[in-house]
Amino acid sequence: MKQDALVAKCLANRPEILQSRVQDRACDLKRPWSVYDLLPSNANLVRWGKKDDPTCPLCQGRQTTEHVLSSCKVALSQGRYTWRHNRVLQELASVISTAKGEIHPSSTSSTVFITEGGVKKWHGGSIPINTHRKGLLDGCDDWVVSADLPEWERHPNVIRKTALRPDIVIHSASTQQIIMVKLTVPYESRMEEAHAFKEAKYLELSQELKKDGYEAKVMPVEIGARGFVGSSAYGLLSKLSIGGKKRTKALRLLAETAENSSRWIWNRRNERLLHKD
Repeated sequence: MKQDALVAKCLANRPEILQSRVQDRACDLKRPWSVYDLLPSNANLVRWGKKDDPTCPLCQGRQTTEHVLSSCKVALSQGRYTWRHNRVLQELASVISTAKGEIHPSSTSSTVFITEGGVKKWHGGSIPINTHRKGLLDGCDDWVVSADLPEWERHPNVIRKTALRPDIVIHSASTQQIIMVKLTVPYESRMEEAHAFKEAKYLELSQELKKDGYEAKVMPVEIGARGFVGSSAYGLLSKLSIGGKKRTKALRLLAETAENSSRWIWNRRNERLLHKD
């Protein structure tokens, strides 16, 4: 981290080096020049004496890296951020659809009785052990994963009749359990804010479902716009019994999808109209 800070300081003092490096290679949003807001946004170009106007050509706001990747109203209205969100959602839904709970048999242990002196022994009745659920999906095998995306299973009626649209719903009809996943791809500095907002937004729906006899759980998940994965994503996969190398691979895929999508958005930051390419 200290090394990155030194690199960032050097780049800030020598913007011509930064510009040449960015032009010579694809924009890597995890490099120091992104982390320390040293990409050639119009605001930085003005600061470096390379330009006179710091505004965003799309919305006339001040064009910073954060503005381009998450705050431009025109980019939002054109669906650029929704496109990125849905790309990450597609990967997350695909990963979750492979998760399976375990139907734990009631492990038993026999009680052994021994007479005084150990002359005779016999087994008593069996008692159940280790019957607690380890993962959210444990205990039944009829889980259905639906996503708010074309060509995916539709959400169950109990969700569709509400005004809210969770990104992913994991539903068990036999046990009346519902897990609602809400994905956000925010700028990294707003991850905690996004998590709290989504949690509060879906609290009422969760409570209504519980009144109707469902066991409902809301799980907000954040994948940063620059490809940094929030701890919520790790926690979600772990609770769905997706662990080890599979979890590592999934988190890497989610991060790369967000970063690559943001790179596409960044490269078109000065284009008012989008063209197919």
